[in-house]
Amino acid sequence: MLDIFADNIFLTMFLVIALGAGLGAIPFGGIRFGAAGTLFVGLLVGALIPEPSADLTMLQNLGLGLFVYLVGLEAGESFFKQLRSQLGMIASAIAAIVVGAAVAIIGGLLLGASREITVGIFSGALTNTPSLSLAQSQTGSDLPAVGYSLAYPTGVVVAILVVSVFVNQKWKAKKDSQDSDDSKLVIRRVKLARDMTVQQLNDAAEGKVRVATVRRNGHSSIVDPEQPLNAGDVVTVFAAESIMPAVIEAAGTAVPRRWGRDRNVAIDELTVSNDDLAGRQLKEIKLFRRHRSVVTRIRRMDELILATPETYLEAGDIVEIAFPIGKRDDLVTFFGDSKRNVSEVDLVNFAGGLTLGFAAALIVIPLPAGASFALGSAAGPLIVGLILGALRNAPWGGTWKLPRSANFTLRQFGLMLFLAAVGIASGPAFAATAISMTGLISMIIGAAVTVATLATFYLLMRVQGQSTARASGGASGIMSQPAILEFASSRAVDPRVMLGYSTVVTIAVIVKIIMVPLILLVI
Repeated sequence: MLDIFADNIFLTMFLVIALGAGLGAIPFGGIRFGAAGTLFVGLLVGALIPEPSADLTMLQNLGLGLFVYLVGLEAGESFFKQLRSQLGMIASAIAAIVVGAAVAIIGGLLLGASREITVGIFSGALTNTPSLSLAQSQTGSDLPAVGYSLAYPTGVVVAILVVSVFVNQKWKAKKDSQDSDDSKLVIRRVKLARDMTVQQLNDAAEGKVRVATVRRNGHSSIVDPEQPLNAGDVVTVFAAESIMPAVIEAAGTAVPRRWGRDRNVAIDELTVSNDDLAGRQLKEIKLFRRHRSVVTRIRRMDELILATPETYLEAGDIVEIAFPIGKRDDLVTFFGDSKRNVSEVDLVNFAGGLTLGFAAALIVIPLPAGASFALGSAAGPLIVGLILGALRNAPWGGTWKLPRSANFTLRQFGLMLFLAAVGIASGPAFAATAISMTGLISMIIGAAVTVATLATFYLLMRVQGQSTARASGGASGIMSQPAILEFASSRAVDPRVMLGYSTVVTIAVIVKIIMVPLILLVI
């Protein structure tokens, strides 16, 4: 019976994914393991199958590469903008990994674990497959895989528990504050107390305001960004709730909203499905000059964004537009407004980007004492994704980025593929050692390494005044573990989680690899 699963890897993979997704949705004391459920089911199935398929490594690399590439695409632009300000976070991650290595060494010596088992425990506790490969080549033994197979699932579970404790803590984040009202956009009608320009109104709100319409002498029209505004004009202003009082104080007084349909101006929502607009800034499309219209807000999945001249459009964005009556058909043609086109992926750029990512995975980095390591599927596609996400547009046309919904779906698929393959492949070694003394020692040391590493990182992030959302993303990056990132993202719907992950993960992979020969040198 079990031979059917051993001989049909796709049957096994998707059974594991289905059962794992179900397990991940079950609450355990208020905690759902989410995607990590697939890993646990994979371990069970892998333990039962006589000889797991050799194709699992290929599927594991495909899933991991797909996941990290898409994470990079989404986070690339913000990553490079904030990189300099996050050097402290990177240093904290390095320090935390060094602490984890020290705990592994001390634990191994105290509990009598061999150097081969100890270095495998370190690799597994921080869920880093590339360091396992280096450990096996450095020791010339398969024993590191034994420690790894026990410490890996232990590390995932413990990391999820640690993140669940910290992710929603409300400590002071002096250097990473984000007013909860900043994401809440409001509309106000303001009667101007003096003559001013649209630019002066923008300056009063540090550019975080959008003026859509002006009513003058009983007639409403769309605001020309260059037109002067007069005292007594009533303008419709969009801004974050937290800064709206400052806008009103600088401009005049708030007046009640007019009820009823305006005879001159309308507001409607359209979907961006025109490929020529994706990846371009609003100031580039010259909407007012072409159609006497202005974009006020953009809905991007669950996020509502204030439209400014510097805002980029993405395929699938739902744009709120103020326009003159009679212009709607022209705007539909301009933006596309097609739900079908939005769901389509530019396969040339998508596959081309992944090709570059997997090519980067082959790059070999030399280490002291003649050792070396390849960037691999964990780092190569991520680095390429970050670069292409920052560039946005491909040189031959189109955008590197995917619609948010498509990115999320493909990212989830890659994550599940990766975790199912890892679980099935690790199942036999897990079953062979789980109930032995070696297994118990591996799990104890592995849990200690994970807790020490993440606790150190959270402590350093708090000292630096960083938010728990960014710290939790960084903790996921230290673990190089998509399941933990998915868990943190589900508990804190905050873009800083993804930014924290992308800031840390590449350097974390490299540092964890460098730690392997150092651990072997000390023991």
